[in-house]
Amino acid sequence: MLTVGIIVCCGVIGFSAYKLITTWLEYREGDEEYAQLREYTETFSEEPEVAPSEEEPEEVPFETVQADIDEDNLFTRRKPPINVNWKSLKKINQDIVGWLYIGALDISYPVVQGKDDDYYLHRTFERKDNFAGAIFVEAENRGDFTDPNTIVYGHNMMNGSMFGKLSELTEKEKYKKDPYFWILTPRGNLRYRMISIHVTGVTSEVYTMFNGVDQAFLDWCEEMQKQSAVEIQDEVFTIHSRIVTLSTCTGDAATRYVVQGQAIKD
Repeated sequence: MLTVGIIVCCGVIGFSAYKLITTWLEYREGDEEYAQLREYTETFSEEPEVAPSEEEPEEVPFETVQADIDEDNLFTRRKPPINVNWKSLKKINQDIVGWLYIGALDISYPVVQGKDDDYYLHRTFERKDNFAGAIFVEAENRGDFTDPNTIVYGHNMMNGSMFGKLSELTEKEKYKKDPYFWILTPRGNLRYRMISIHVTGVTSEVYTMFNGVDQAFLDWCEEMQKQSAVEIQDEVFTIHSRIVTLSTCTGDAATRYVVQGQAIKD
């Protein structure tokens, strides 16, 4: 019986070692792929920004407004932190809709959108099977970041890749270093100021999709801002406000860690 026990223990140890090695190899393969993809971007030298004190914009009266908005009204005139070679990236994957850059965390990844939310869950940008998956937009969104609330998902990887460093915004207070993030698109560049960073439930109102913009949307924006776990500059929301919600897991199946930002033109 002792021999059988030793054999079983050796088998368990061997299987555990195998799982660790295969997991490590997947991590490395994913990291190498995204490192190569960053070769299609050019980094510009830019100092981290600090949120300025700004005058509140004049609120626009309304009843109900459709979600359609001219993208040109969202694009910032500021020089982006990186330049993206869209032509080359589209040759690799036509599903690319943007490139996410978070300066405070050194996060820089292509963003895709699949026909459903499962396809890129465990497929990389190059459509290779890998637990790391890709950074992807909610399938119900239009993918051009003009929806009132666009949701972007990414895995919380143990090696810090993908959205693995997102929680450092609060844990290490890195939101104080630079409270902005960027989503670059083939048509123009979108710059977001963080409005809320917090942990939420998997079925919370954070993931609300809006067909139009009315008072319910503005109330939702205000509520999201109130739920922030850290104090961030208060924002004023209007019918033209466009929010991006970055979402990742927490290790608790019932909760998610989210970072929300409002597109600002300047």
